[in-house]
Amino acid sequence: MSFFITRAQLKNYQSGISVINENVTHLQAKAAVHNFSDAEVTMFLSHSHKDRDLIQPTLAFLRSHGVKIYVDWMDEGMPDVVSGETAKKLKERIQQHKKFLVLVTENSKDSRWVPWELGYADPTKGIDHIASFPVTESVDFTQNEYLSIYPKIQFVNNIWWVWLSDPQKLTQLAEWLRQ
Repeated sequence: MSFFITRAQLKNYQSGISVINENVTHLQAKAAVHNFSDAEVTMFLSHSHKDRDLIQPTLAFLRSHGVKIYVDWMDEGMPDVVSGETAKKLKERIQQHKKFLVLVTENSKDSRWVPWELGYADPTKGIDHIASFPVTESVDFTQNEYLSIYPKIQFVNNIWWVWLSDPQKLTQLAEWLRQ
């Protein structure tokens, strides 16, 4: 069985007690994938600022996989007022980090910056270092069409995977992070 994480599950991730499915808690899921040494992977997190409430739980999820995450509004070096300087600094930050992750929610499709950041990351990082992390409330969650070409983080058979649909390729999240 394969599915995406819900907003409620992600928000409860920090406590380690929310249930992924009826049989597996997040702590068990975490133990199933956190089987590599203290590798320090850096990642740029692209997201809608309307999803600020999901950032701390997303950070907890990613940190449990040995990842250091960059979030633009936590960067004291970013300009206070959005400008061309903001775009320039975002480009620098995307280049500085090994991986690029898009937090995909119902809000990300309306963001001006999420598609821009992804458009910059695509030729800079390449598809092997980009993934989307869909957070949904329903099984019928749909994304912007352009997001379908990027791998997605999913929970399948009690393991977190990065799944690319065309060509079909399934890689454990822990392995993808090490690549």
